[in-house]
Amino acid sequence: MEVAVDANVVIHGRRSNSFEKAYTVPEIFAELESKEAQRKADTMDLKPREPTEKSLKLVEETSEKINSPTSHEDEKLAALAHSRELTLVTDDKALQNLAEILDIDYTSYMDEEIEEALEWELVCGNCGKEISSQPCPRCGSEMIQRKARSYN
Repeated sequence: MEVAVDANVVIHGRRSNSFEKAYTVPEIFAELESKEAQRKADTMDLKPREPTEKSLKLVEETSEKINSPTSHEDEKLAALAHSRELTLVTDDKALQNLAEILDIDYTSYMDEEIEEALEWELVCGNCGKEISSQPCPRCGSEMIQRKARSYN
């Protein structure tokens, strides 16, 4: 099985994995701060790759549409899995959620997978008004909270 792996898979991974080939985006290597994690990445023969611009744009647009709490690195990893038709291996629930919505194959590494796809409403953390972007048009606050609801 060819996979796209998140940093948590490398950090918490065991020496033996059932991956034929493992890829990730270059930014994930920066998250592997310990020598042990770097050794695991070498043992895994983890290869850095970039996603296609088309896949990255699709993932970023979808992430924005659902107000996903995923990071830019997470979105690049999802785009890599999408563009190369890889199975995404991650325990990050927000990343699994994005993969579910985009119909990207994914699997959890140590945790349970998500039970349902979600999207989030942005809500002002000060006055509670539902907003589309910062700052809040009602009170001017830049504190944002996310309120989950089932994805359509």
